[in-house]
Amino acid sequence: MKRSLLLLLLASVVAGCKAHMMETRGDKIQLLKAGSEKPGRGGVIRYLVTGPAAFKKARSADADQQMRKFCSGDYAVSAEGPRSKFGADMPIGGKASFEVDEYWYVAFDCAPNAL
Repeated sequence: MKRSLLLLLLASVVAGCKAHMMETRGDKIQLLKAGSEKPGRGGVIRYLVTGPAAFKKARSADADQQMRKFCSGDYAVSAEGPRSKFGADMPIGGKASFEVDEYWYVAFDCAPNAL
């Protein structure tokens, strides 16, 4: 039982240290581009900025690693900033705790030499 609980806790910690790629563009070569598609390669990634400092640093490093991997090298940040995502109302005893998660969003473009 203790081992199962420890594995579950470890899995949640590892999952909490990941960034999430929200959008990518330029994965495929297209002869005809749709009018709404942005030119070049890049995307948007987000990571949670709430919690212990070590987790925030790990998530930021994971975002950097994912952007470098997607671009096969260097990238440039075109925009970034926070956005809150409201969580659930969690009953604790006779009270309720409302959770708010804050994410950092990063829009990036692959460097021209990485295309």
